[in-house]
Amino acid sequence: TVDALPQIVTKDARALFEKYHILQERELQARYEIMVETYNKTVNVEGQLMVLMANRYILPAAFDYQTCVAQSVAAVKAAGSKSVEGKKTLDTVVKLIDEFRRRTDKLAKALEHEGGSAEKHAKHFRDVVVPAMAALRETGDQLELMLPHETWPLATYREQPRALNIYSV
Repeated sequence: TVDALPQIVTKDARALFEKYHILQERELQARYEIMVETYNKTVNVEGQLMVLMANRYILPAAFDYQTCVAQSVAAVKAAGSKSVEGKKTLDTVVKLIDEFRRRTDKLAKALEHEGGSAEKHAKHFRDVVVPAMAALRETGDQLELMLPHETWPLATYREQPRALNIYSV
């Protein structure tokens, strides 16, 4: 990706393209710049979408589930008993939501990268944004496993429309 793209504009690559009359140096440089910009735009759009989905869909659902678990633990306590496993579940959900929120904010901040060349942006996306996206995804996957199916706001791999399942009859 970002590391491989500059190979297309090396001296040897330019000489090869020109030797076989495929592309001239100017055309090769233009293609390189387009590929770098395409990479930047793609990662930016995907990162922005992750932040939007986290804030608009996943966090509200997670907060609703957190509230349900907290109310359950409080109700058991009010009835004079203890819900040890309920409290553990609540603690886990709270910890995951807090981590998810922090990672969402970190990704949003990383996407605000300003200034510099397209190559510098590409390296920033590779080194900062893509790892932040992976970290957010990891925590989101953990939340998906915790939240009840009917609470999870997004389609899952388990949900496959019947019309698209070529093995269903």
